[in-house]
Amino acid sequence: MVSGFELALGELCDEGKLLSGQLLARLSGLSRAERDAFVQCWQGLNVERRREVIAKMVELAEESFEIDFMVLFRSCLEDADSVVRQHAIEGLWEDETANLVEPLLRLFSTDPDAGVRAAAAMSLGRFVFLAECDELDAPRMAKIRQALERAIEDPQEDPEVIRRAIESIAYINDERVRGIIDRAYEQGDSRMRESAVFAMGRSADLIWSETVLEELQDTSAAMRYEAVRACGELQLKRAVGPLIRLVQDPDREVQGMAIWSLGQIGGERARIALGRFAESDDELLSTAALEALDELEFAVRPMDLLVYEVDETGYTEFEIMDEEGSDELGELAHLDDEDGEWADDVLGVN
Repeated sequence: MVSGFELALGELCDEGKLLSGQLLARLSGLSRAERDAFVQCWQGLNVERRREVIAKMVELAEESFEIDFMVLFRSCLEDADSVVRQHAIEGLWEDETANLVEPLLRLFSTDPDAGVRAAAAMSLGRFVFLAECDELDAPRMAKIRQALERAIEDPQEDPEVIRRAIESIAYINDERVRGIIDRAYEQGDSRMRESAVFAMGRSADLIWSETVLEELQDTSAAMRYEAVRACGELQLKRAVGPLIRLVQDPDREVQGMAIWSLGQIGGERARIALGRFAESDDELLSTAALEALDELEFAVRPMDLLVYEVDETGYTEFEIMDEEGSDELGELAHLDDEDGEWADDVLGVN
């Protein structure tokens, strides 16, 4: 009897057959023998078919956590076509196994295609993060850092590769990396400056607070987007008012990111604003606000003590929690009239 895998592989190898998600889903979670059969079929496909298949596989893997194409994506890292190699790297975004570092470093350092090198640079970022969390061994981390710094300092390297390398190395919060971010920000290239602001947020270093706050007013929507995200990652309390206003930004992506950042920052001002946005007739705003509120609730950790915290503004925030995990939250920084009126304007409340 023909198995589902064999049927799917037969249709895949028939380049006259139309691809379907249901067909490709049968290639999820393959054994070693099945992988070898897939590779043999794959090598006989023309480049257009290979590109079509792997793009669809990446899309399916992003849509469903139950679908596992990891072994297939790995087998495509050495494909002769650069587009296929780039998709394969993108498809491995959830793979945090340490033995992926070496293939990524090889692609990052030696691949002739800049798009592949940039994708590898981005992918290496999660391993830098794992190393900062003591979840990746020091020798591998040393190789990653050396490769990223070498690319960043190479005047012949493609700017896109350098941008992605800066974004990935930003998880390391030391003087050398701060210098890398600062130099990127001072460049005249707008894309490089956007990556620098992205890196500022990723660094979790409050030294960048003033720069990030200033960029919230930039004329470029792309820069505002990165600054908004950085405010959320840095959890800047001072950004709450401007972020509430940016929910009415002309750019929809900036609007959505402003709501996400409010959820990351938290506090009573942000919570009240998100509650208002959750009631909006605008589906994008209401959905994003509900998700942000859910994340705020998830972030609450039950503690049986009184916690005082002074943020970068000098405001004092306190939180009282009982043994059951219920809480009362108070802040000296409340949603002021101006912010409240702005939120009402966005929601169409009179």
